[in-house]
Amino acid sequence: MSACLHVIGLGPSGLEQLTLGNYRRICGAKKIFVRTLQHPCVQELMAEGILVNSFDDIYVTEPSFEAVYERITELLRIELQKGAEVIYAVPGHPMVAEMTIQLIEKKLAQEYELVIHPAMSFVEEIFRVLKFDPIDGVLIRNYDALKNVGLTGQEWLIIPQVYNKLIASEVKLDLMTSYPEDAWVYVAQALGTPLEQVDKLPLYEMDHGTYDHLTTIVLPPNPDVISFSKLVKVMATLRSEEGCAWDREQTHDTLKPCLIEESYEVLDAIEKQDMYNLCEELGDLILQVVFHSQLASEASEFEIQDVLQGIIQKLIRRHPHVFGKEKAETADAVILTWDRIKKEEKASENEEVAFFNDPLGLPALMLASATQRRVAKVGFDWSDLDGPWGKVQEELQELKSALADGIGIREELGDLIFAVVNLSRFLKLDAEEVLRDTIHKFQSRFLKMVELSQKDGLDFQQLALDEMDVFWEKAKSQEKCTKLM
Repeated sequence: MSACLHVIGLGPSGLEQLTLGNYRRICGAKKIFVRTLQHPCVQELMAEGILVNSFDDIYVTEPSFEAVYERITELLRIELQKGAEVIYAVPGHPMVAEMTIQLIEKKLAQEYELVIHPAMSFVEEIFRVLKFDPIDGVLIRNYDALKNVGLTGQEWLIIPQVYNKLIASEVKLDLMTSYPEDAWVYVAQALGTPLEQVDKLPLYEMDHGTYDHLTTIVLPPNPDVISFSKLVKVMATLRSEEGCAWDREQTHDTLKPCLIEESYEVLDAIEKQDMYNLCEELGDLILQVVFHSQLASEASEFEIQDVLQGIIQKLIRRHPHVFGKEKAETADAVILTWDRIKKEEKASENEEVAFFNDPLGLPALMLASATQRRVAKVGFDWSDLDGPWGKVQEELQELKSALADGIGIREELGDLIFAVVNLSRFLKLDAEEVLRDTIHKFQSRFLKMVELSQKDGLDFQQLALDEMDVFWEKAKSQEKCTKLM
């Protein structure tokens, strides 16, 4: 390699925290580049008469930090092309929260020798002033990388380089999606310098102070942080000896009705388009998953992490058009890919089980529809709508005959329902949803019928059937008028 780039860490503050080796390298260099002059150590070096070349002007001319770092990397490349050693000094430790070094590693290290000279980082100063041991757990995240990272509150959270109040406000809002609004926050500024200051305040007041490039936000562990791991821990507590007597008595079998009930309550909220209730019901459904996983964990059968790993791997494996190189441009193509991979996964299973493998506990209409779709995939299906429509007429006649003979009524009724489900499939309608809609319509119309009779001063239960029909037609008429409005 024709040239060498020396990246020197300046430490978190002034000269007293600069390593002796780095100080000697700087003093012996003919030309020094620094990312910014806005650092205590750089200011003190300049006061000693050391000349430096900064990249501060690029921050003014470039539209984003990413563009700044790209430009710095290219300017360093130009210097390296001259065949000389280049000194590039950055605040703190070169490998801690220093984006330009990541770009240098990616774009320059293959062509030129790269030597990293370490230093203290701002993190060591955090340990000093807040007096905690990092072995207890530390998470360091940039201010723009707090969303969807699964904050657990089990470790110290460090957010460096919170430059101004706008960024502080954005950080506060991001944190408040997980942390309680009164969680304690440390705002640490200019650590290691004579201007060092650490303020402790509640999260909701975090953006009320002053901020600059030497400001770091720190949050201590907090047991009230909202997270999936928190839910798992709560469930474990409920099942413990100090927990709930009812929860301790439950088994996989006793929880089956709860799982069914919660699933249908989710469906009910979706049908009513009640998003507030849907949020709550989804929580109840997730609880069932965690509950069963806790039972399995206690029996040393599997852990919640196994559940998560299984579904993550399955989603990735069955979506090669997203996570791999296959192509699937339409929803139908996706289904074919999914079924093919699923069949490959179950190749070792019994053929009968592999073909009809829908849960037998499904509601009958859903199971019928799933069975018909499955046989249709292998060609056992009608060619057009006339087929299933004719089958409905045939089964209706057979039911009439069974009623007349008093034999086979149950079987023929089942055949008719099965044929209607097949017809709904050809009409591209879900039989389960269609029937539920009809049930809801009937319930609504019936309640309206009762209301109308009561308005006329009548006791609905004392009415004759033909009198009830009058109010039924009134309710039906009002329903149609409402739809037309």
